This record gives sequence, C-alpha cells and structure tokens, in this order.
Amino acid sequence: MPIRRGDDSSYTLLSNGAATGSGVNIRGGEYMFFANGTIGGATVQLEMLSPSNTWTTVQVFTGSLVRFTALPANQSGISLPAGQVRFAVSGGTPSGLSAFLVGCG
Repeated sequence: MPIRRGDDSSYTLLSNGAATGSGVNIRGGEYMFFANGTIGGATVQLEMLSPSNTWTTVQVFTGSLVRFTALPANQSGISLPAGQVRFAVSGGTPSGLSAFLVGCG
C-alpha cells in the first residue's frame, strides 16, 4: 500500500451559508468531510477543481460520490491531491449550512 501524504489541517469550506462556497486550497492527502445545517430539499456535495479548470464532484475509491440529500452527514477515506476544493449547493432552500474537510495526517 502506498504511503499517502499527511495533512493534519482542518479546512472550513462553508460557515452558516446557503449557497456554494468559494474554492479553498488544501495540501492534499487523506481527509474526512463533515456537513451540517438545514438542507431544505437541496443537494450538497464536495467538489474539486480539475486540471482543466472545471469543478467536478469528488468520488471515493468505491466510486460513490461525496454527495448528500440529508444532513448532518460525513464521509471518510477521501484521498485528494493538492489543489482547490469547495462545498457546492444546488436546488432547494437550504440554510445554516456548514462544511469542513479535516486532514487525517
């Protein structure tokens, strides 16, 4: 098994918001994602900026998307390269959303 880069930082992707957050630079490594708030029929997901400069939904090795339609929620085992990530919100009438990415370094 290859050794993954360690990042012991915690990143706030959104705090008490209702819309997609701005991109946040991360160091890369293995992470756990947390989200909470009132979803109001929305879909929320973790996205990363691809080399082609487009936002794409993050997937874990099992192929499942880091996407939720109910909160609170969390996902572990997320391997990401260094770059930008964001918390994306679509549809519904969400409120009080918060999202965090925590390094498992």
